[in-house]
Amino acid sequence: MNIKIAITCVVMTLFIASAGIVTSTVLAQQSQNVHFIANLSGKSARPPNGPLRTMATGKGIFTVTNAGKTILYSINATKINHVDNVILVLYTRGHEYSPSNVVLLRTGPQNGATGPINGLLAQGNITSSSLVGPLKGKQISDLVKDMLDGKIDLWVTTTQRLHIAGKVTPAT
Repeated sequence: MNIKIAITCVVMTLFIASAGIVTSTVLAQQSQNVHFIANLSGKSARPPNGPLRTMATGKGIFTVTNAGKTILYSINATKINHVDNVILVLYTRGHEYSPSNVVLLRTGPQNGATGPINGLLAQGNITSSSLVGPLKGKQISDLVKDMLDGKIDLWVTTTQRLHIAGKVTPAT
């Protein structure tokens, strides 16, 4: 009986220690520069563009800096016109069509629609005060966790009802 208790204690200790190592690793990564990317296309758009087709593509690059308190971003796009919004979207119910905006990187009401884009579309930084919707009042680490969990998409929308999108994933 004492052997079973001893084995149980060892197993529990190893489990707790491994959880601490995983948490420490994630925190250590956040204190360093961690990179995420989103490859954008019309095929990745949700909801789909329907019968309209777009040749537009793009790429978003996100870098966690400042001990995990800031995310620097740069969004490039090609063959797209009349962009009104560049947003990070959170899918809270799996990957259903139930998105919530969590970061507004560029909005039409503030900036107006663009002309033709073949290069840099938006750049800047995200801090906890940038978070909206379900992440409002939360920390950058919460956004990073959602990125790691595959819950964040980058959307580029246009006034022409076309958009390109892509999942934000860790850069390899």
